[in-house]
Amino acid sequence: MSSEEKLIRVAIVKEDKCKPKKCRQECRRQCPVVKMGKQCIEVTPTSKLAFISEELCIGCGICVKKCPFEAINIINLPKSLESSQTHRYGP
Repeated sequence: MSSEEKLIRVAIVKEDKCKPKKCRQECRRQCPVVKMGKQCIEVTPTSKLAFISEELCIGCGICVKKCPFEAINIINLPKSLESSQTHRYGP
């Protein structure tokens, strides 16, 4: 992979594991983007899980390490998908 084809890192919240009312929301408190004043990770009083903005997330992985319920993963996505099809499911 060349330097031009860098991967995009995206944080994913697992709905079945995220419990914002049972933790101190360390993911949000430790996020460097949130510390700069942007709402990268939002947890409202009525929300059942944390919302992580794909546009603002820098993929640093701090939230993954800080979550006590292991509810956040970072996945890598290619910037552009290959033009040739490699896998096909179904008919």
